[in-house]
Amino acid sequence: MGHVTVRDALTNSLNVATVEGRGMIGYGRVVQIARQMGLGNNIRATPAVALGAYEMTPVDVAAGYTAFGQGGVRAEPQFLREMVSSNEQFWKARAGNAQVLDPRVAYLVTNLLKDVLNKGTGATVRAKGFTLPAAGKTGTSRDGWFAGFTSNLVTVIWIGFDDNRDLGLAGGATAAPVWAEFMKKATTLPATKQ
Repeated sequence: MGHVTVRDALTNSLNVATVEGRGMIGYGRVVQIARQMGLGNNIRATPAVALGAYEMTPVDVAAGYTAFGQGGVRAEPQFLREMVSSNEQFWKARAGNAQVLDPRVAYLVTNLLKDVLNKGTGATVRAKGFTLPAAGKTGTSRDGWFAGFTSNLVTVIWIGFDDNRDLGLAGGATAAPVWAEFMKKATTLPATKQ
């Protein structure tokens, strides 16, 4: 497609442009930022890093995405927030938040990821009727991914085979519709006390 903007490359999952752009930045720098965001130690400085080809769990991806919508602050996943007996609290998780990105970078990435939903590979989300302000990204390799967020909720959907067989379908066609249906319901629930 010749020269394209970073926005168009990300919005439309233009892999050649993405690999070229990451090459200009330097694969080592991309890995440094990924590790800073807590996305795993198995990521290496190869062209595959530009396409998100290194294995991660949905929890790892969700934790990393918290930094985009929260001004660069990553929220550490907590599977239990507190334990109570009758009405007495006897354990409460401590917040594990850390500044992992410059807030300006987080803002720009969020702005770019909004276009993925509004006119790119994640447009299925809007077609399925999810209308709240949100941002996200599709992913496709042997499986289908959609990672997205609103101002207060990050959700990651992974669809694939646990033996790494090829699903043969894109994340925009598999995971994005599931994300949209889940988010339509989740965002109507009353907010819980933090």
